[in-house]
Amino acid sequence: MLLLTSDFHLGYGYNTEREKDCFFVLDEILKEPADLILFAGDLFDSRVPRLEVLAEAMNFLSKLKEKKSEAKFIECDKEINKRALHGVPFISIYGNHERRANLINPIQSLEKAGLLINLHCQKIVFELNGEKIAIHGMSYVPEKYSRDVLTEWNPKPVPNAKNILLLHQNIEPFIYSPLEDVNLKISDLPRGFDIILNGHIHFRNIVQIGNGKLLMPGSTIPTQLNKKESEIRKGYFILNKELKFKEIKQRDFYYKVAERKEEIEEFLKNLKESELKPIIKIKIKNTSSLDLNIIEKKYREKGILIFKKEMERSFEKQKTEILRKQMSAEEYGMKLLKERSKFEDSDELLNLIIEDDLKGIENLLRESFERTQKKENL
Repeated sequence: MLLLTSDFHLGYGYNTEREKDCFFVLDEILKEPADLILFAGDLFDSRVPRLEVLAEAMNFLSKLKEKKSEAKFIECDKEINKRALHGVPFISIYGNHERRANLINPIQSLEKAGLLINLHCQKIVFELNGEKIAIHGMSYVPEKYSRDVLTEWNPKPVPNAKNILLLHQNIEPFIYSPLEDVNLKISDLPRGFDIILNGHIHFRNIVQIGNGKLLMPGSTIPTQLNKKESEIRKGYFILNKELKFKEIKQRDFYYKVAERKEEIEEFLKNLKESELKPIIKIKIKNTSSLDLNIIEKKYREKGILIFKKEMERSFEKQKTEILRKQMSAEEYGMKLLKERSKFEDSDELLNLIIEDDLKGIENLLRESFERTQKKENL
């Protein structure tokens, strides 16, 4: 049996009431009789996870080594730590939350410890129940390079095998955020694969591509807290004789749009009690004078309350405010770099700045200067 999943975002919600929620999925997966686990990126929520978070991940991966698997290793494009093949192999790519320019990232660190196998423009082949399973993987690359990297790698399905391709990219029309670039289209994806397992997109979806499927398992924890995340349950896919989705333990998440205090209070009063306090996001329209602190104190036992005010303003100002609030610090920094400079490798430069890689910054700027000089001399 294969277990297909992505986007655990371990460490999300640290030091809040939700800090343990990201680990729910680990206990669920340890109960599954999986022979192989295929993971499509963003195991962690941070490029440098806290030691407490790293310890939970290592404990989970170590427990997989104690379980039985019928999968037999056949070959891999690269040399791998044999310990990674013990128990239930965890085959992974790294995502955008883990990628570090010119520095080792947490997924690569876990691979060195023999706890998982990381693929980047590589494949690994197993045999399971008399059938070859070929797993191909391209770890996250900045979106503007995604099509070129995929085209240059040009993965080919292994004959007489079930072929699965792991990606972690925006694939038009499936985009994590309208602020992000998108360079890949469904038409750009290689053909002949039984399943293309794509992370990064936080809601579940399945798209038929020829004789295969584009599978997006979604994140296992709500992070965007938008209306779509309130409508689609979290979980992972199981592939045995057929493909099935399995929901996991999670908090209920409610998304409500309201205009009056009475409307908000009626909604909160009528909420059913649950084992875990639900996440309740209330988008408030035209209620600038409403004292949300009073409501929060009165109903805090009902759930984890998140209020978002929507003021009346011109369309452009409103759009700008919404987009800025949706951006992470890194996304906003990237937007400023792109708007205010003509530097071609702005995303790579920002990553180097974040990692405080002075040597990498120097090399990147030198390469850019040399390219510019060559263009001017033509």
